[in-house]
Amino acid sequence: MDMKLRKGQPRVDFKVLSDIHTSTQRKELRKLTTWKPKTEIQKEPRLELASANVGLSNIIHMVDTWERPADASAEGTYARSGVEIIKPENRPMHRIPRARVFAEAGVGQARAEFSVFEAEAKGPNACASAEASAVGARAMARAEIASASAIAGPVDVTLGLGLDTGASVGLDGVEVKFLGTGFKYGPKTSLSFLGSEVSCAVM
Repeated sequence: MDMKLRKGQPRVDFKVLSDIHTSTQRKELRKLTTWKPKTEIQKEPRLELASANVGLSNIIHMVDTWERPADASAEGTYARSGVEIIKPENRPMHRIPRARVFAEAGVGQARAEFSVFEAEAKGPNACASAEASAVGARAMARAEIASASAIAGPVDVTLGLGLDTGASVGLDGVEVKFLGTGFKYGPKTSLSFLGSEVSCAVM
């Protein structure tokens, strides 16, 4: 089409090309619903017995484990309890100060660790612990039928069937549970019911 931009200015030719060729396509463009903005954000909750997370506490934990030597162990039945107080030192597993009280018993446990990597598998077990460190505080009791877990740097993966009772607060958020039922608020917010979890990542 031809048009003059201003009086006295030279003529300028504009060519408009379009892929809309049919009358049906032109009718669709006239509909209000075609241009209606999408304002809803869909977040689908997931029901899972397995989980994979990237937690801030795991990233901080790498400072404590990156020079950890290789180690592996396996046990049949076990029962142990104790108190651990770690003072800050420049060596693996001592860089982050913490204090912990724990008791645990179970049947079957295998564990391997090296640097920022670790893996563990457990049979039926029960445990209770309370811990405070530079990155948070936690008090939790847990009963499991079986579980398997792995950590690779900031990423942790867990598969298992068990019930938690307790509370925690730290870099990964605030969590409260009773017999596997409760909630967690933080970068990954979740609701739990009898060990099953519905979660939604907000970061």
